[in-house]
Amino acid sequence: MKQNGALNTLKELAEKEVENAALRLGEMRRGCKQAEDQLTMLMNYQLEYSNSLNQNMSQGIASNRWQNYQQFISTLEKAIEQHRQQLSQWNNKVEQALTFWREKKQRLQAWETLQERHTSAALLAENRLDQKKMDEFAQRASMRKGE
Repeated sequence: MKQNGALNTLKELAEKEVENAALRLGEMRRGCKQAEDQLTMLMNYQLEYSNSLNQNMSQGIASNRWQNYQQFISTLEKAIEQHRQQLSQWNNKVEQALTFWREKKQRLQAWETLQERHTSAALLAENRLDQKKMDEFAQRASMRKGE
């Protein structure tokens, strides 16, 4: 029975590790989603700004204003590239957290399987002991009838 208590403790620790890994995975996914949203927002802003530049150019635009547009679009492109790199890093973090969670989940399943086997073995031993007692009782009862 002591072994079963130890198995329970180890299984509970594994459950906590799985829970912590799942929380970490959730944090990574939220960070990744936030980075995706920011990148999408920047790309949409770049598109709007480019469209505005095209519209102003068709109506005529001063050279200094055109240079301001170009500088701003260049700055947006740099920001977009940085956010793409951030998104790539977040995707890597999500993959690492997912791998870690899977490892912890697999370990928990191993402890659960071990605990089930231990419980099954204990039940089998108990059933055999009960059967032995019943056989002894039946044997004694038949000996008494013979007397």
